[in-house]
Amino acid sequence: MTALTDKRILVAGGTGNVGRHLVDAVLAADGTAIVLSRSAEKLETLAQRHDGAHDGRLVPLLGDIADEHQASALLKRAGPLHGAVASLGSFVATPGTGVLSSSRADLQRALDGYVAAHLAAAQAIIPALAPQGGGYVTIQGPLAFEALFTTTGLVSVATAAQAMLARVLMQELAESPVRVNEVVIYTSLGWGNDDQGAVTGADIGRYVTYLLSDAAAGVRGQRIHLMSPAQVTNLPS
Repeated sequence: MTALTDKRILVAGGTGNVGRHLVDAVLAADGTAIVLSRSAEKLETLAQRHDGAHDGRLVPLLGDIADEHQASALLKRAGPLHGAVASLGSFVATPGTGVLSSSRADLQRALDGYVAAHLAAAQAIIPALAPQGGGYVTIQGPLAFEALFTTTGLVSVATAAQAMLARVLMQELAESPVRVNEVVIYTSLGWGNDDQGAVTGADIGRYVTYLLSDAAAGVRGQRIHLMSPAQVTNLPS
């Protein structure tokens, strides 16, 4: 029996570069993937990617979980949940001359796209999970921790705040029925440079699927730096 049989998993940002691999993994693990996206076009592309397979276990939901006016209706349509993963972010380029030349509006857009979006998603989704328990996984890139490039300064600032948000959530929910974990992904997905030996979308999907499964019932409050496919090789099925 596969890891997520009879489990309904909400994938926020499930049409993005990483999100679509998370959806693939949930479906491959025999779970139901409820996919939230703000783009009808991307949801249609995702549906075409799976071409009606999986016996109706791919459930698209159009809307913005970060919008408090939409969140309640979206979660009502989603139905009971057994786990969720948030793969959210909206890249904001730093001017070529650096953050000193960036505008406050640009900084605000970066903060809104990362830390504010993740806070809003957690505020909406985690209470919906609490009656059933289960896992909540937040996806983070490496920019908050060690990678820094000329054009990513604003995102580094925003994702550093996102990382602290995850740490606070894990501490505050230490005794909650909901297990919160953070996965920091070191990958070239979306950058047009899928290096051999790097973490792939399939690796990320499998690791997150494990964290949402009963096999990881004892894993909570962890920041996991997923840097090598070898970390995925020996996971329980």
